[in-house]
Amino acid sequence: MARHGGGGSSSSQTGDSPPGSPDSTTSTTSNPFSDRYEVSPPPSPQNPFSDFYEISDNGSAMSLDNLDWAAQNLDTVGQGLTTTGQNLGSHQATADAYGAFGSMIASPLNTTITQGADTTKAAADAAANAAQKVRDSAETMRTTDTDIADDLGNIGRDNDVYQGPPGTNQGGNNQGGNNQGDTTNQGDTVSPPPEVSGDPMPAPPNPTPMPNPDTRPIGDRIDDVRQQLGVTNDVGAVIVPTGNRPDGRPYTLDTPVMDLPPENRHGLTAEQQRMTLGELMGYPPDAMADPEFAGWPAADLLDTQGGGAYNGDSNLLVLDDLHGDNATLMHEVGHARQNEHGFNHHNAHNTLLEYQNVLVNENAHHGANGNPPRLDYQLPPGTAAPTDWNGLRDYVQGNGTVTVGGQQLTMNPAMRDQSVVLLDQIERLTGPGGPYAANGAQVRDNLIKEFFAKEKVLQG
Repeated sequence: MARHGGGGSSSSQTGDSPPGSPDSTTSTTSNPFSDRYEVSPPPSPQNPFSDFYEISDNGSAMSLDNLDWAAQNLDTVGQGLTTTGQNLGSHQATADAYGAFGSMIASPLNTTITQGADTTKAAADAAANAAQKVRDSAETMRTTDTDIADDLGNIGRDNDVYQGPPGTNQGGNNQGGNNQGDTTNQGDTVSPPPEVSGDPMPAPPNPTPMPNPDTRPIGDRIDDVRQQLGVTNDVGAVIVPTGNRPDGRPYTLDTPVMDLPPENRHGLTAEQQRMTLGELMGYPPDAMADPEFAGWPAADLLDTQGGGAYNGDSNLLVLDDLHGDNATLMHEVGHARQNEHGFNHHNAHNTLLEYQNVLVNENAHHGANGNPPRLDYQLPPGTAAPTDWNGLRDYVQGNGTVTVGGQQLTMNPAMRDQSVVLLDQIERLTGPGGPYAANGAQVRDNLIKEFFAKEKVLQG
């Protein structure tokens, strides 16, 4: 993400365009990079960004979800261009329509129309080709994820892995040893993991009002947001111009990062400075090797993901210059805060990451600046929650399945533990005595809908 990153909008998570988040005064969209198991829905242009997790309404990350979003949007572009080309080609001027000079006018006009139709068709073919390459990349990622999950699932119980207290079956299936009340041989297990005391991530320590608009350089504003959130490590950032380069060409995926204006780069490593924008955004080498794909404007692909993203693996934001507002930065750097506390798209469900980030981090900015809080991330329109809060908890803990649209879903085991920790905090925030108690039922219902819409896409 962008805002993990995403925001609330009327767009569907499985629909046609990236949703945005509700913000009365600022835009918060997210655009992330590449999530290997899940991508948070990208934020909308109104509330742009989400994360390399995914883009939130405030930023996002390039992940499987982001690749799917990009392919869908490229399909839409291609279909529109195809229709336009067909319409152009079907219109031919006749000499009779232009009177005495008709024979002089109709022929060159028809030539121009035909050339326009041919050019439009070529653009449609290029969009379809780019969409297929993005899909091929997503399929490679899915296959890799499946292979890894299968390998992990086939590993037997290990005596060096904590199996729960003696006499219990908390560690999983009772394979590979007697776990029924046998209190001997306790030296075969390692110590249990430490208990999580209190909230896994407390409220930001220093939320303060920020100017809007804010004309400070991006690095200064990121440093301000880091101080408000208590983030220790610096967070790199790249701002992709939506306009053209000095030579009149757009900033495409094959544009070297060093070609961006110096004020659009902050905190990059020497290796990142040597990359192209597409490489920095996480697109695979086979896609970047295609000149048509590599020549695509980077800002256009960021726009399909809500305008920006956070890459948790490199602690880096990539935004377009329309989505660099402070609410978006608070959301995106909020994902960096989650990362420092041990929560990321590798070990926790994206929807829970997004909601915890919105409720704890992003809303601290809205509160300090007198804006209403955000209560959802990327709510699918017109859907009914497939289960209640207790059903969600059972699902996240791996104690049951949930069926959505005839598809039976099962929680990814690698994401259960940290997801339960986040779910517990969200429950406290939205329950009696919590800061969101008045809207607790609404927040929980929104989360359940988004959670299973996301799961259906990921497991479909």
